[in-house]
Amino acid sequence: MEADAPTAGEAMVDWDGARYAEVSGLQRMVAEESISGLALIGNERLLDVGCGDGFITMLLAERLPEGSVVGVDASHRMIDRALARVPFDMLRVQFHVDDVLALPFDHDFDIAVSFNALHWVHDQGEALRQIARSLVDGGRAVLQMVCATDRPSIEDVAMQVATDPQWAGSFEAFDAPYEHVEPARFGELATAAGFTVDDLTVKNLSWTFDSVEDFHAWFTVGSPDWTNRLPDSETDRFVAEVIERYQLTVGEPALFRFSQLRASLTRRAGH
Repeated sequence: MEADAPTAGEAMVDWDGARYAEVSGLQRMVAEESISGLALIGNERLLDVGCGDGFITMLLAERLPEGSVVGVDASHRMIDRALARVPFDMLRVQFHVDDVLALPFDHDFDIAVSFNALHWVHDQGEALRQIARSLVDGGRAVLQMVCATDRPSIEDVAMQVATDPQWAGSFEAFDAPYEHVEPARFGELATAAGFTVDDLTVKNLSWTFDSVEDFHAWFTVGSPDWTNRLPDSETDRFVAEVIERYQLTVGEPALFRFSQLRASLTRRAGH
C-alpha cells in the first residue's frame, strides 16, 4: 500500500526568509516580468499563493490602491519576513501561514497569482481546486511554475547525486520534494478543478549567476529538503557536487537553465 502523499505544509520545510531575500534575484526577475503584463483595475482582491518573503506581493499591492492583497505561504520564516515589509498602517495587505492544500477561503478573491511555488506541491490537482474555491465566479488565476521539459532540472540532478554511495545513507526513503508537471497535464488538472484555460505557454529561460559561488549560495537556500538531511559540515560539499554535475549538463559555469509554465485561467461559474 502506498503512503498518503504529504500535504504542502508537511512536504515543504521551513525556508529561511532572510537568506532567501538575499539571493532571490532570479525569482524576482521572473515574477516582475509576469506581473508587468498582469491586467489590474486597482480595486481587486488578490491572493498570492506561495508568496515567499512578500517582495512581489508588495509590488502587487502598489498596483491595487483601492484593493486588497493576501499572501500565503507554508513557511513560517518566509511569512515573518513578509510581515516585516508591511507598514503598520497598511491594513489592506495581510500575510498568513497557510497550506495551499487547505486554503481557508471561499469565493473571497477576484484574482489569484502564484510564482514558482506550485512545483513544490505534489497534489497540484487539489491545489488548483483550492485556488478555484478561493475565487469568485469569473475570477482569474495567473500561475507560473517550473514544468517538465526535455531540459534536465537542477532538482533532478540533486536527486541523482543523492543516490551516490557517499550520500545515499542520508537519503534513505527520500522522495523527490517537487513535481514538474507536463504542461498538457496541468491544463487537464486546471479544467477538472473548475477553470477555463485561457492561455498556457511554456518558455525555456536561462540565468547566468555572477559567479559559481553565487550559484552555490542560491541553490543552498533553495534546497533545504536535501540539505536538512545532512550534517552542517557536509552541506557545502553536497551542494558543490550538485552544481558541478549540473554544469556538466549545460556546458557553462554559473549558467542556470529552466523552463516556465504560465497558465492564465478563469474560474467557471457554478463549478
